[in-house]
Amino acid sequence: MRRGKPATRETVCVTGMSGRLGGILHRALAPDFELVALNRSAVPGVRTIRADLRRPDSIGDALAGIDAIVHLAAYPFADDDAGEILPTNVLGTLHLLEAARRAGVRRLVFGSSLSAIGGHRPAFLELCRGRRFLSAARKIAFLEAQESPRPDSLYGVSKVFGEALCRLYVDRHGFSCVCLRLAEVRPDDRPNPHDPHGARILCRHADFLAGVRAALARTRRPGFEIRTLISDDFRDAEPRGVPRRRKPGARVAGGAARRA
Repeated sequence: MRRGKPATRETVCVTGMSGRLGGILHRALAPDFELVALNRSAVPGVRTIRADLRRPDSIGDALAGIDAIVHLAAYPFADDDAGEILPTNVLGTLHLLEAARRAGVRRLVFGSSLSAIGGHRPAFLELCRGRRFLSAARKIAFLEAQESPRPDSLYGVSKVFGEALCRLYVDRHGFSCVCLRLAEVRPDDRPNPHDPHGARILCRHADFLAGVRAALARTRRPGFEIRTLISDDFRDAEPRGVPRRRKPGARVAGGAARRA
């Protein structure tokens, strides 16, 4: 029996592939996609477009033939230097969108951040420091996936701008964009040991990869979406003794011994 012609793999351009997130994507997506890196420096093992997003002329027409873009390149430090954050994260995103428009690329996954809504968090974190978390938590509403922006830093502000630029290009130029508000993706795939709330703002590698794959598939249809990408890891804020008082002899394992 004659075999059918193999399906052509989509060509996906990943910005910032030399960074932490880009490296995770490179290893996982290479078997299923034709990957192209857009990076300031060459990325070993992948075709690289050497470009600086702060300089639109360095991109030129290099995006021709690309099916979709995953935009992860960013200056990551929260309030370090507005002179770096704004040109890289805001103007860089605008320059990328404009280059994509000129090249006829209309599908983009934007790596946003929980920092875009992190300003909603202080009341929740203050509550976590108390001992009566489970009963008191019912008084605080959970953030919705489409929560209005409330950035917690200049970095968060830059991500809000990026989401707004994606919205503009969807409305004005017919793009299809999914903005992923990412929790923290750590190199060791574990909560930050120096942050008592790290387990609540963690995105594990498997969840990050699944989210990007789903977002790429979603961009095959027109539209704009903002999604929160965070792992279902939650550490009980009440001390280990509470379950034992409620049920004598109960065995308590994991991280319940310490308050988050």
